[in-house]
Amino acid sequence: MKTPLYLRAWASRIARGAMGASIAGLAAAALDAAYTRGGEEERIDAGRALVIFVADVGLVAPVALVVGLVVATALVVLFPESAPTPASAVASLRARAKGRPADVAAFVPLAIVAAFLWMTLSAQLARALLGLDVAAPLAGLAIATAALVVGLLAALLSLALTPALRQALATASEGRPAFVDPAKTGLAALVVVGLLLGLGVATGGPSGEGGLLGIYGVLKRPELDLRAVGMLSLVALAALLASALASPRRTVAAALLALAPVLLVPRTAVSLGGEGAPVAQAIERDAPLGKLSLAAMRKLADRDRDGASALFGGGDCREGDASIGPLGVEIPDNGVDEDCSGSDLRAEVLAALAAPQAAPATATTSAAIPDDLNVVLITVDTLRADLGYAGYPQPVSPNLDKLAAESAVFLRAYALASYTGKSVGPMLLGKYGSETQRNWGHFNKFDDAETFLAERLSRAGVRTMGVHAHRYFGEFGGLDSGFDVVDMSAAPPESAKWDVADMKSSHTLTDAALALLQKPENTSGRFFLWVHYLDPHADYLRHDDVPSFGAGERALYDGEIAFTDKHIGRLIDGIRAAPWGKKTAIVVTSDHGEAFGEHKMVRHGFELWEPLVRVPLLVHVPGAKPARIDARRSTIDVTPTVLDLFHIERPEPGAEGPDFLSGTSLLPDVFLPEGQAPAERDVVIDMPAGPYNDARRALIHGDLKLIVSNNTKYALYDLGEDPEERKDLWRSPDARARIEERYAALRARLREIRVTGPRK
Repeated sequence: MKTPLYLRAWASRIARGAMGASIAGLAAAALDAAYTRGGEEERIDAGRALVIFVADVGLVAPVALVVGLVVATALVVLFPESAPTPASAVASLRARAKGRPADVAAFVPLAIVAAFLWMTLSAQLARALLGLDVAAPLAGLAIATAALVVGLLAALLSLALTPALRQALATASEGRPAFVDPAKTGLAALVVVGLLLGLGVATGGPSGEGGLLGIYGVLKRPELDLRAVGMLSLVALAALLASALASPRRTVAAALLALAPVLLVPRTAVSLGGEGAPVAQAIERDAPLGKLSLAAMRKLADRDRDGASALFGGGDCREGDASIGPLGVEIPDNGVDEDCSGSDLRAEVLAALAAPQAAPATATTSAAIPDDLNVVLITVDTLRADLGYAGYPQPVSPNLDKLAAESAVFLRAYALASYTGKSVGPMLLGKYGSETQRNWGHFNKFDDAETFLAERLSRAGVRTMGVHAHRYFGEFGGLDSGFDVVDMSAAPPESAKWDVADMKSSHTLTDAALALLQKPENTSGRFFLWVHYLDPHADYLRHDDVPSFGAGERALYDGEIAFTDKHIGRLIDGIRAAPWGKKTAIVVTSDHGEAFGEHKMVRHGFELWEPLVRVPLLVHVPGAKPARIDARRSTIDVTPTVLDLFHIERPEPGAEGPDFLSGTSLLPDVFLPEGQAPAERDVVIDMPAGPYNDARRALIHGDLKLIVSNNTKYALYDLGEDPEERKDLWRSPDARARIEERYAALRARLREIRVTGPRK
């Protein structure tokens, strides 16, 4: 029995569509490979580029094939007679214009412009409504209503203008038929809209400021990576165009061509592990479409659902056993390699590498600290370590530089993560991020069982105050726990969107902090004040009352630091002028740094490169001599340091339950006797996975920095020889041997709490 002709035509259209998508998928893989570098110190050679391309084809081909099948099948369902093409669409439009060409030629461009106007005004209204102090449901209803009203008005406007434009086109068409050709007037409108969109992107700010068209400036946001979306759109377009070329006699050949790239999937599945790990890392880091497909492939191949796959470089050494994998925790001397590191952890190694417990300050140190000392903690969001006192040539931080000259300055200090939600909370808990009881959120909420620094201080009779400009630092995440006073006067209303990009707050924060310090009920006894300055966080605003450092993002960022430093200076001056000023310690640090093109990154989050995690750390204690300390330290040490400044006992080392600290007091460094060198300690940066980020962890031992991604991918750098982290030493047996067991021991010591949830 012969196959009906229409079924053969449909099959041919679907096969051709899939073929077109697969060919476009090869182009997408080539683009992925072009975006990808094997190492930042030099461009990859042709041989390595080919290896990355072949591996990426094995990742992109299934996605392209699925897109092609979906698009081609949808076209068959919607247009069973024949596949639409640009030419057929134009012919159809011109056919509809027969008998009334001027009417259609006028309506088409007006409809296009009206749609653009509706989109623009709706976006601007949404931006304005989200900034109002109204409940979220009401704001949502207002946005929906506004969009409907604007759409109706835009439609009415286009209809109202159609007669006038029709008359103008009819008059102009005498001798020029193009003026009443709806295809050409529509194309002209699309060009105009495209130019307006481009103008909006060019002139608008990343938060949508800059006039009516400025809302399109949001498309410049570095975190809004639309490359993968663009590639998939091209794949879908290729499927649409190819399906129109259907020929029943070529169906089998088209199907074979569509399936051919998919044959590389098995090769990619087995080639990305072991020696192929650098290729997997390159794709994960830089391939816009390949990295998305790689994550999906690993999830599909994870048969035992332990969070890792044995295929696609997932790092699982025993697929099918959920207790063994890269996320497993080693049990020493049991003969089992639970974490797929290659060997069982030995108890003697664990004991030898055990981190020193957080010991109390020595008697000499304690005697140097007054019993009635106060502490002011100043944290500055997104502040890099390279300030003036650290050698930065621009005069961005004169007030902090002055404080640094009177303080213990930790020149190689590290944050606990590369974004706020996973750095500030752990710092104030004195635990690493993965040790905290938290929710699955970008802005983590912490369980009531956790004990924050302010709670420990309040129980000891210390007056605790916080001043903030972002709602996260209030009751949302529990960061207000233990505070007697939390001043949010510098923050947007509770119902407003959490967008710090288009507001400045340093002046208001300092005003609020000084106001609290002027009240006798806050300063008559011992007190603790925490102020978190926010302005260096993107988007970077220009400030007229501080020097300009030029054009460009880094210059604007420098201006934000200068603006913040100016108002931190006012706070420090207020403290020094107060009667209790000489018995007040000041600690200054940051939650994370910021990237300006290093490792092809801008802003922060996601990774643990040095510009993202190196932060300032100053400890000013009255009576302590100034010092510049090169030993690596971490903000994990802030909580035990503050407790020591108040002579408050810390939890017993090794205590069971959630009440423990993982940091070590910095006071032995602050009061280090002359001639002695500060103790060397490993630094751990611990950023658990969240809805927008994969898990990252770094261990710094001496100058060696190990970065671990999802506990399956490893990169190793010598910060002494390679401070810019360009040369990965993980495949060097000598370098690897010096840190591999140390990392296994770290994992065995961490009291890790795993929290999971959906990605966004």
